[in-house]
Amino acid sequence: MRPPAATRTPPKAAEGDRGGTRRPTRVLIVDDHQLFREGLAALMARWPEFVVVGQAADGRAAVEVARELRPDLVLMDVRMRGPGGVDGLEATRAVTSADPGCRVVMLTMSALGDDVFQALANGAHGYLSKDEPPQRLRAFLEAVMRGEAALSGPIAAKVLASFGHSPTQGGPASLPGESLTRRERDVLRLLVDGLSNEEIAEQLFITEATVKKHIGRVMAKWRMKNRVQVAVYSVRQGLVN
Repeated sequence: MRPPAATRTPPKAAEGDRGGTRRPTRVLIVDDHQLFREGLAALMARWPEFVVVGQAADGRAAVEVARELRPDLVLMDVRMRGPGGVDGLEATRAVTSADPGCRVVMLTMSALGDDVFQALANGAHGYLSKDEPPQRLRAFLEAVMRGEAALSGPIAAKVLASFGHSPTQGGPASLPGESLTRRERDVLRLLVDGLSNEEIAEQLFITEATVKKHIGRVMAKWRMKNRVQVAVYSVRQGLVN
């Protein structure tokens, strides 16, 4: 008998804060391999800041379950076999269109440049390799829930390479290098390397809040909306290698 395309787990306890403790991030896991889904769910059960509320085996089921459960975060496989021809990319577009507050992170075994670009265009907040060590995956997901983008190192390199051959949309009105401080350049270099805010702070011996401030200032100077745009523009303008 074929396993169900989707499973739902009732959310734990309350929807709001209790005793100053923020409620866990509600997660939907979407992958056509049952062992991977259940293994990831078991791993995340050890992380108190997350609670897996459902699983789906294909894109169509993912859209239906997301509409029903309204998770905070969806971990979406890029390539899935299933009815209706709805893969992870199309499911991401549908989920983010229906619920802009839901954050989707793509999970993949290989970094295909076109898929990365399409996923980001469809509203994904991250694109991560399934080979990420558990603690690094956890840090990436926490970063996404703080409003950051998450790209595995090799995937980030492919994104930058693919964007490097495309026309830049918008950008600063003046020469970008002249508007950056030395510390902002240091932060950009590590940002392009795919490091999280916490990792950048450790490398530069500054606080995570200071890292956020530097990135925010660069985004404001260059009139850009997110970290990916900043990283791409930095490489294209030769500010970092």
